Formats: sequence, C-alpha cells, structure tokens
Amino acid sequence: MTCIPIVIPSLNPDEKLIALISRLMIHMGKVEQPIILVNDGSARKYDTIFSKIRTQFKVTVLQHDVNLGKGRAIKTAINYIMKHMPMAIGMITIDSDGQHTVDDMMKCTDKFLEKPKNLILGTRLFDNNVPFRSKFGNILTAKCTQMTIGVKVTDTQTGLRVIPKQYFDILLNMIGERFEFEMNMILEAATYGIEITEVPIKTIYIADNRSSHFRVIHDSISIYALFIKYIFGAIGSFLIDIVVFAVMMVLLSTVSTWAVFIAAIISRLTSSIANYYINKSIVFKNNNRLSFVNYYLLVVTQLIVSTLLVIFLQHYLAKLNVVIIKIAVDSLLFIISYQIQKNVVFKRG
Repeated sequence: MTCIPIVIPSLNPDEKLIALISRLMIHMGKVEQPIILVNDGSARKYDTIFSKIRTQFKVTVLQHDVNLGKGRAIKTAINYIMKHMPMAIGMITIDSDGQHTVDDMMKCTDKFLEKPKNLILGTRLFDNNVPFRSKFGNILTAKCTQMTIGVKVTDTQTGLRVIPKQYFDILLNMIGERFEFEMNMILEAATYGIEITEVPIKTIYIADNRSSHFRVIHDSISIYALFIKYIFGAIGSFLIDIVVFAVMMVLLSTVSTWAVFIAAIISRLTSSIANYYINKSIVFKNNNRLSFVNYYLLVVTQLIVSTLLVIFLQHYLAKLNVVIIKIAVDSLLFIISYQIQKNVVFKRG
C-alpha cells in the first residue's frame, strides 16, 4: 500500500485541530495514512488539546520543548519519516487551523500520485473575501518571486503541500527554520530538479485569519532574506567603488582623461571582487570552483549588454535623459543578474 504520511505542524492550537484530525480519521477508514503531529513548543495551557488527541486518535505526536518554528517542525517530521517510515514515497503537510479541507488534501494527493517526483502545492484564490493582510502578503510575495527568480507560483505561502521523497534530504539541510523555510522550499526546487505543480483549492479564512502565527514584518524579512542580502551586497560594492575611485583620484592628483580611466578601472575591479566574495560567502553560500570565472563572464556580458542597450534606446528615445535610460536598463539587468548568479554562477549541486 502507498505510504504518504500526513504532517501537521502545530503551535498553540485550539479545538479546530481536533476537528481536523477527526475528519482525517474518517478519511483514514478508506486509505491508511499515518498522521504525524508536531507540537512546536506550545504553551502549557494547550496540553489538554494534545492530551485529547493522544487519547482519542492513533496519531504520532512529536514534541519541541520550545518554539523552534514551522520550518523546523517540518524538518523534525521529515527526519522521523526517514527513520521510521522508509517506505514513504512522500509526505503531506497541512495546517492545523482548519484552513484546508480533507477533500482538497486528497486532490493534492491524487495529483502527487500522477506526478510522484513533483512538489505539489494546494494554491488558494485570493479574491475580495480574503483578509487584506493575507491577500497583500501572498500577492506581493508571488510577484516578487516571479520577478526575481523566474518562478511563477500563485500561492507561495500555502501550507498544503505534498513533498516527494527525493526532496527530503535536501530539505533537512535547507536554510530556514520558520515561515521562510516554506518559501525556500519553492525557491530551491528548480535548483534540485524538483518540478512544481499547483492544484487549486478552496480559500478558507476563519475569524479574519487571526489564528495565523505569521509575523508580517519579521517573517516577511526572513522570506525575502536572500534577495535583501543580494541588494545590500550590491550597495556595499557600490560604496566600495565610489571610495576607491575617490582615493585613486587623490593619489593621481589630476583630472585628466587617463587618470579618470585608470581610477574607474581600479575601483570597478576592486568593487567587483568584493561583490563576488560577498555573494559567494554571504548571499548564496557556495563553494563552486568555477564560480569566479562564471561571475566575471557575467560581469563582462552585463557591461556589454548594458552599453548596447543604452545606445540603442538613446537612439529611439532621444527625448529621455540618457542617465534615466541607464538607470532603467541597469535595474532590469540587476534582477536578471540575480537570477543568473543564483541559478548558474553560484548554483548548488
């Protein structure tokens, strides 16, 4: 029989968790699927909820003594499955707050059985009935994900997923312990040859989604951490470029064309080396030996493309200031360069 355990990360749950497991148990009468509940350091006053579940249902309950985050809870479940359920072909994650139905879970499972090597996402429709906080956050994240890394996913924060077995080892070592882990799971999928399949599901928000433990500012920063570090790395390199250029102009003590040219070359070389090591060690954390060569091939290519595009656009958009054209072109190339560095230059094997 196909084994696909159901994993429920839970923090400070209410009776909706019991109702969810009850519905899952009714479903279990038809298909046997182990249920793994991860208590992610819930407060002591919620012990009665977990005691009821242990008493009433055949459920494996894993315990974190303190709150470690949803990402860590999923990793704990993956580790348990790998050790105790080697026949599992994947795992299902479902939220504990009643936002996902068993029918939708089965739709995702059926799709997974058709495509057992894919990461299946139960994606919600964000219409006018969705709370503004959730709607805005999801749409913004989806658009940023598509723009920055080229991954088009309708609902990047969905907790209803079916994860293939071949992704388990990778996820155990993936960066992210809280909500950013679910985002990283999507961002890194293509890197490891994991295709993503979306399955439309119902959009359910209870009491304006107040039960969500998503911290808008803190967790959003965590989700966008990689791109934020990339931006700050670029800013730091820009400042290095300016400082070195200024120092060189002082040392050369002239403003001749050759002095400006030499200062520009040295400053750009210095800043690009700094940017390479920032991206290699801090942003993408990759030790690929070819990354240095690939990085400078990208730098040269980007410089040539930028120059040609500015000349071309200046010819057809003569009324626009060339500086504005340069800013627009380099902004576009900045995002494209991020994708190339992440997926080619510093790609993890």
